[in-house]
Amino acid sequence: MTVLLVEAFYGGSHKQLIDLLRENVEDCVAYTLPAKKWHWRARTAALYFMQAIPASPSYRVLFASSVLNLSELVALRPDLATLKKVLYFHENQLVYPVRKSQDRDFQYGYNQVLSCLVADVVTFNSSFNMESFLSSISSFMKMIPDHRPKDLDKRIRPKCRVLHFPIQFPHVTRSVSSSLATVICLLGITRPLIK
Repeated sequence: MTVLLVEAFYGGSHKQLIDLLRENVEDCVAYTLPAKKWHWRARTAALYFMQAIPASPSYRVLFASSVLNLSELVALRPDLATLKKVLYFHENQLVYPVRKSQDRDFQYGYNQVLSCLVADVVTFNSSFNMESFLSSISSFMKMIPDHRPKDLDKRIRPKCRVLHFPIQFPHVTRSVSSSLATVICLLGITRPLIK
């Protein structure tokens, strides 16, 4: 089984998580973009990954952060749509601080809502992150002038869970944090893959 790790903004905590998974999960492959111009990464990364990720019958799980518009990627690559899709939220764009509400670009939050709808499992790094996202969907959708979708939070909530950011202290212990073990479980890995 191959776990496909896709990171559209490979820097900071996004890089730390991908590196930790690479280090502790055997049979995984990562495709990343440098952590530059996140606005453009959020808008266009799916097009890049559509071409960069080779087709493979061994993929079983797709793990991505919420910077990637997962709905676009699986629409562009139907072979990836059948995988178990796990989405990880480091931050959410529905409540991310902006100077004025009119400065909030609808597209970024909208991409995250769409990504949640196509994901099989949606994970958040904190309860606050999860609850603030879910409780803001309805008011966020009111920005649409008419024909607004309803109850999207009710469709997304059953897929959601809190998965605190896993940390591993180098050279202190060989034990894996419970958060990392949970990530591995979410990826559907049943055999021990911890090095």
